[in-house]
Amino acid sequence: MPTYKTLMRGFDFGPWTVIPERGLIRKADVEHKLEPLVMDVFVVLASHGGEVVSKDQLIQTVWKGRPQTDDVISRCISALRRGLADDAKNPAFIETVQRRGYRIMQPVAVSDAHDRMSGVTEGKSLRPDPVLLAVGFIAVALVAWFVLLDRAPTVGEESFASVAVYPFDCLLEESDSGRHLCFGFAEQAITALNEVSGVRIVRKRSLFDPSQPVEEDSIVTGSVQIIADDVRIAARLEDARTGEVAWSDTFDASRNGVFDLQRRVGNGLRSALDEDFVALPTGGSVSFAAAEAYALGRYLFEQRDHDRIEEAIAQFEEAIRLDAAFGDAWLGLAYTYSIWPDYDLRVDRWSSFDKALDVISEGVRRDPSIAEAAGTVYGYVYHKQNRWGDAMAQTLKAVSAESPGADDYHWHSRVLASVGRLDESLEFARLGAARDPEYPVSMSRLAIASFWVDDLESAGRYFDIANRMDLEASIHSLAYSLFLIRSGQFDAAAVMATRAMEAISLPSDWVGPVFAGISNPAERASALERLGALHDAGEMPANIILTLSVLLDDVDRAMQVARGMATGESVFEPEIIFIEDFREFRQHPGFAAFVREIGLEAYWDEAGCRWQDDSVVCP
Repeated sequence: MPTYKTLMRGFDFGPWTVIPERGLIRKADVEHKLEPLVMDVFVVLASHGGEVVSKDQLIQTVWKGRPQTDDVISRCISALRRGLADDAKNPAFIETVQRRGYRIMQPVAVSDAHDRMSGVTEGKSLRPDPVLLAVGFIAVALVAWFVLLDRAPTVGEESFASVAVYPFDCLLEESDSGRHLCFGFAEQAITALNEVSGVRIVRKRSLFDPSQPVEEDSIVTGSVQIIADDVRIAARLEDARTGEVAWSDTFDASRNGVFDLQRRVGNGLRSALDEDFVALPTGGSVSFAAAEAYALGRYLFEQRDHDRIEEAIAQFEEAIRLDAAFGDAWLGLAYTYSIWPDYDLRVDRWSSFDKALDVISEGVRRDPSIAEAAGTVYGYVYHKQNRWGDAMAQTLKAVSAESPGADDYHWHSRVLASVGRLDESLEFARLGAARDPEYPVSMSRLAIASFWVDDLESAGRYFDIANRMDLEASIHSLAYSLFLIRSGQFDAAAVMATRAMEAISLPSDWVGPVFAGISNPAERASALERLGALHDAGEMPANIILTLSVLLDDVDRAMQVARGMATGESVFEPEIIFIEDFREFRQHPGFAAFVREIGLEAYWDEAGCRWQDDSVVCP
C-alpha cells in the first residue's frame, strides 16, 4: 500500500489525477484546486486504500493530535466531495461509514501523475549544455509568466460579467467563537469586487453546492481555518461555465492579522477581474480589537434577532470607543439604531431615530468616506418623519454610490412606493434582489413591490421564496396576509396575521373575529365592533386599524384613522394607500386633505409629479 509520503508526489484516483504538492486534482479538462487541509485529509484516506479511516486517525495525522470537533472534519470531507463532484447520499468516491469514519471507494495508483501535470520528464543526470540551459531559462520564464497570469487571468476568450460570492466555509475548533471572522471574508470580497466596473456581483448566503445550478459566470468560494491563534485562508475564483480555476491562493497569519488577510483576499480577487488594478498596502490604521468588535457587530446584526440587535449595538459602540475614526462602525451603529424599533416595539421609536441621526452625523464628520452610504440611514429616518423629498434625495445618493448594498436598494424602493411611484419601486426591488438573491429582506421587498402593482403571479412566487427563508418581520407577514386575502385564502391569511402579532408582542385574539368579517359579509358588523374596541383601547398600531377598516369597507373610519396619523406622532408609511385594495379610500372626499397633511402633495409639486387617473404620474 503506498505511503503518505509516496502519494504526496502524485497519484491516480479513479478518473482523477491528484498532485497534492500543488493542491490540484484533474479529470479530463476539469481542474480543481483543494485547500491544503482538505488535500491532507484526501492523502491520508488514499494512503489507507479502501480501509476505513477513523476521525481519531485523521486528527493524529492531519492535525498532529490537536483536538478537533466532528464539525471541522465533516467540513473538510464536504469540501473534498465538492471538489470531486461526489454525492454524499449516493457516493462514488468518499464513503461515510457511520460511527467509524471514512473510506475511499476508488482504486489508488502511484504513477507519473506529478510529471504529467507539471510537464516535467525525469532523465539522466547530465552535464549542463549551454543551449539546453538557455532553453531552461526560457522555460522558467514562461512558467513564471503563467503563474502571474494565474493570479490575474482572463478565462477563455470571455471576461466575467457576473460573479457569485459564497460564504467562506468556517473550520473552527468547537470552543472557538470566531465565526464572525469567517463571515468577514465574503463581505470583504464583495466590497472589493463591487468596485470592478461592468461586473455584477451577487451575494450568496449558503455554502456552494456543486449539485445546484449557478446562473452567474463565475463563483468565489473559500474556507477559513482557525486553530488557536493560527489562521489559514484559502480562496478561489472559478469559471462556473467550464470549472476552470481563474485565480486561487492560500494565506496564513496569526489571528491578529485576520483583517489584513481579508483585505489581501479582496485585493487578489479584484486583481483577477481588473487587470489595471494595483493593490494598495493592506495594513490599516484600525486596531485588531476595534475591527473584531465591528465584525462581531455585523455578524450579530445580520441575524435580525431582537436580542442579537442589542448585542450588535454594544459591539459597534465598543469598536467606536476603541477607534473613533472607524467610519464603518459609525455606519453600522446608526443603521442598527434606525431599524431597531421595527424589530422590538419596546424600543422608543423617536428616541432611536434621534440616536441614529446623531450617530451618523458624527460618523460622517469623523470619516467623510461614509457620506454616500450614510444616505440610507438618513433616508430611512426621514421616510419615517414624512420628509419625502429629503428621504428620496438621501436614498438615491446611497443607491448611486460606487457599490450600493441590498439594503440601499430596499429602502429606496420603499421610499418610492410611499410617494406613489410603484413601478419605479418595483424596479429597485428587483435590483436589490439581483444583488443579494438569498437575502430574505430583498426577496420580501420584491414580493411586496410586485403585489403593489398587481403582478399577483410574480408576487406569489416571491412570497413563497421569502417564506422558505424563515423571514421574521411583521411587515412581511402582514403584506403576505393581505396577499392571501386578495387570493381568497382567508384561513391562511388569519394564520399569517396571528404570526405577525405574536412576533411584535401584540394581542392576536381579534384576528379570528375580524377576518371572519372580511370573508363573510354576515359577520361584518361584529367584526367592525371588535375593530372599534381595539381602536378605542389603543391596543393596535393605527396603520393596522386603517388597513382592516378598508378591508371591512368602513372607509370613513379608515380616513378618520389616517387623518389622525397625519397630525399625530404615529409612523405611517403610506405605500399601501396606492394599491388596488385602497381604491375607495383614494376616492374618499378627505383624501386630498390627507395627502396634503402628510406632505405628499408638496413633494409631488416639487418633483414635478401630478395626480392623474387615480395614480401618481412623475417625469
